[in-house]
Amino acid sequence: MATPASFGASATAKISVDASLAGGIIGRGGVNTKQIYRVTGAKMAIRDHESDANLKNIELEGTFDQIKNASAMVRELIVSIGGNAPPPAAKKPTAGSHRGGGPGSNFKTKLCENFTKGSCTFGDRCHFAHGENELRKSAGA
Repeated sequence: MATPASFGASATAKISVDASLAGGIIGRGGVNTKQIYRVTGAKMAIRDHESDANLKNIELEGTFDQIKNASAMVRELIVSIGGNAPPPAAKKPTAGSHRGGGPGSNFKTKLCENFTKGSCTFGDRCHFAHGENELRKSAGA
């Protein structure tokens, strides 16, 4: 029996996040979802968690590389909108309400890993510093 040409080419991954982070991950008008698809080629959907109403599942579909890259972008979004990367944080997330650095904000306190590789797609909207000159002191320091 012949193996189909597409065998193994497509995969899916699921990331569970705090439900309050879903809107920030999607972005206004789906801007973040569209950006992730444009950059990585991975399809992204957010669905209800099977058993916990406080969680949402982010489902990624594509090749392993597409999913790996999309997953990294999703984690960057989660960190930038005030949540912790999975598992979900026990604290109440700010869901982006402190854009630009309110109390407890980590806005521009770390260097953007994608920028250092020359591949940050968020540009001026990135919540990470693009160079030493943009770095701020951590809110917890």
